[in-house]
Amino acid sequence: MIRVTIATKNFRFLYIVENILSKINEIKTNHILPEEFMDDNSDVIITTEIEKNSIRSKKIFIPKAFNHYNLFSNIFLIANNRKKFGEVVVGIDPGKTIGFAVIGEGKNILGVGEFFTAVDAVKEVITIFFNIETDTFKVNIGRGGGKTKEEIIKRLISIFHEKVPVNVINEDFTSQNKNRLAEVRYSKNISAALNIASRDI
Repeated sequence: MIRVTIATKNFRFLYIVENILSKINEIKTNHILPEEFMDDNSDVIITTEIEKNSIRSKKIFIPKAFNHYNLFSNIFLIANNRKKFGEVVVGIDPGKTIGFAVIGEGKNILGVGEFFTAVDAVKEVITIFFNIETDTFKVNIGRGGGKTKEEIIKRLISIFHEKVPVNVINEDFTSQNKNRLAEVRYSKNISAALNIASRDI
């Protein structure tokens, strides 16, 4: 569990940040005013550019974008005294319902979801690419999925060209070698995507 303190007088900022973080099970938040800050047990302090000078801490985070991936990845990195991930992999299980998963370093789940069009899945990849700091970024996509798989691959190559490797993964292993990340709390599509993301080429 990552303990996050939101230190601000800006209640619009507070509402936006809390609304996103409340959906992340790995994060516990509390709110204080900047002048109330003491060197407590928080792992990360979130505040605004204007209010940062009121807080003395090496674990301050000032969000530049307000989305799940930007907030969660930066909070995770700061809490672990890191500046970026070594590797981030998106796993996509193509089909009528598209399973989607993002993992860092092969073990940290940064996001999961389900989509119903190739366009929405590709938009999510773009959001991740621009919001998570990492040395290596790649996409693993399951071999099945027919036209949906082909459309996703075509769109990804068209957008990223050679900047992002797109790997087609044999899905036979997913039913036999369940990854520990693919817990029962996830749907079968998301579990498959987690396994695809975790698969070494």
